[in-house]
Amino acid sequence: MRLMKRFAEEQLSLIKALAEKGASLKEISIQIGSCKSAVQYHVAKMRGKKPREKTFNSGNLTDAELGWLVGFYAGDGSRYFRKENYSYEIKFALSEDQDLTVKRVEDFLSKCGLKTWRSIEGKRVYVRCKSKMFYRFAEKYLAWEGTRKSKSVRLANIDSNTNDFLFGFLCGVTDAEGGTKKLYISTSSLKLAENLMEIAAKMNIQAKKYTYDVYHVYLRKTDFQNVCQKHGFSSIKHSRRL
Repeated sequence: MRLMKRFAEEQLSLIKALAEKGASLKEISIQIGSCKSAVQYHVAKMRGKKPREKTFNSGNLTDAELGWLVGFYAGDGSRYFRKENYSYEIKFALSEDQDLTVKRVEDFLSKCGLKTWRSIEGKRVYVRCKSKMFYRFAEKYLAWEGTRKSKSVRLANIDSNTNDFLFGFLCGVTDAEGGTKKLYISTSSLKLAENLMEIAAKMNIQAKKYTYDVYHVYLRKTDFQNVCQKHGFSSIKHSRRL
C-alpha cells in the first residue's frame, strides 16, 4: 500500500498560497517537488474548507467610480476561468509608474468587497482578484466578439447609463489607454472609439478621431477640465496636467 506523502507546515502553506492564486496542480507539484497526486489531495482538502465567495457589491461605488472601473477593465482588464481549481480570476495590467492608478483599482475593488493581490513582472504591475460575480459582471456593461476583447470591446448600451457613469468610463479608458503628452486614447476597437466620440459629444467635449495603425481619439483639454469640475471626478493620468 502506497502511503500519502506528509508535507511540512511551510510546504502546506505554500500549496495553499499557490492554489489560492490559481496555480495548476502541475505548477504546484514542480515548486513543491512532489507528485501531482499528493498535491491534489491537499488542494482538494483545502478547497473543501474554502469559505463561500463574498458578495460582489458594485452598489458601494458611485456612478462615476463604477464607470471608471468598467472603462479601465475595457482597456487593461482580462479574465480567466481556471479549470484545474475551478476559479474565476480577473487581472488588471498596469505599468510600474502607475502607482496612483494601481491604488485606485485596489480601492474600488475593495469597496465592492473583493480581496486583491499584486504581482510584479518586469516593468508590469498586475492587480488580481478572484470572483465569479465580477467575472460575469463585465458582461452587464461591455460587449465583445470571441474570447479576446481588444478589437471589438465597447459599451453594450450607452443610453442606459447616467452621465456620471459615462464620464467615469471615459476617465477609466483614458487611464488605461491614454497618451501621456496629449489628451488622447488609443484603441484597436473601432466600436470603442465610436463610444468615446459619442460620450465626448454628450459631455460637450470637443473630440476628433484619427486612424493610423489603430484608432486615436483626441479630446480638447479645456473641455475635459470643465467636465472634471462639473462631475468632481477625473482621469488620474491627466488630472495633474490639466
